[in-house]
Amino acid sequence: MSPEPGGKETVGWVGNRTRSPSAPFPRLLPVLLALWLAGSAAAQQPLAPGTPAGTLSFARALLREGDSFRAATEYQRFLHHFPDDPAAATAREGLGRAFASAGRFDEAAAVFRQSLAESPGPDAPQARWLFGAALYQGGRYAEAASALLAGSPGGELEEAATVLGTLSLLRGEGDKPLPGAARADLAAAYRDLPRKSPGLAGTLSALLPGAGHLYCDRPRDGMVSLVLNGVFLWGTYAAVQQEQWALAGILGFFELGWYSGNIVSASNAAHKWNRREQGRFLREWEGGFLPQWNLALLDGGLGGALSWRW
Repeated sequence: MSPEPGGKETVGWVGNRTRSPSAPFPRLLPVLLALWLAGSAAAQQPLAPGTPAGTLSFARALLREGDSFRAATEYQRFLHHFPDDPAAATAREGLGRAFASAGRFDEAAAVFRQSLAESPGPDAPQARWLFGAALYQGGRYAEAASALLAGSPGGELEEAATVLGTLSLLRGEGDKPLPGAARADLAAAYRDLPRKSPGLAGTLSALLPGAGHLYCDRPRDGMVSLVLNGVFLWGTYAAVQQEQWALAGILGFFELGWYSGNIVSASNAAHKWNRREQGRFLREWEGGFLPQWNLALLDGGLGGALSWRW
């Protein structure tokens, strides 16, 4: 078709094909694609070793892969060579996480204590949570409770700190009154857990060997105790009937040991049953509020992860 007056080209049919005005985008598409590929290749290039970014990237990769000891070394290298770098707070948290991931909770707590002292207001709940969690997993429950319950409530991490602080008190001093900052509902649920009475378990086994174990949901131990005591008691009685006094004394001595052990064992079984239920309760709660120590961090700030229970 011929152009219309004014130089504009109309669209029409030429045979069975359509002609449209030309556009610049198809011509630019190869250029844009080449630029995108070049940028992707540059982004995938490893960071230069010996630089702050390269050292921190390598430490983060080691931590993510579970190589906690080497990750701690790289984080320490970063803090030694680049103490004033903007990412120093990230490196310090990474060092604490590496220590905690390796089970070195006392060293992790010392690092997080420094982070807490240097953290600005918005980052304080995160730093306090990490510090308290390291103390908690290190078995320093009184210190963990003091650290975790020190701040005012607010935010998800503050909730995590409150829960862990309450669990610290329950692990350390579960029978004592809790401070107002602790979770009263959590403490009440812990104290309402089903329990077995050690005294009752021992009394039952004194009346009938093995009955205390059965009360503590340990039927196999109860059966073993019943059979052993029954055999030795029957042997002692038979020896007395036959006037074999020496044999009766020996069997009676062993039976006294089995009988006493049966009572003590039943009482201990009740204690173990209670500890098992308490441990199960505590693990279910702490599993949702403890940090994932090998979490890879982003530059320039603190990072955390929570897994919530549904």
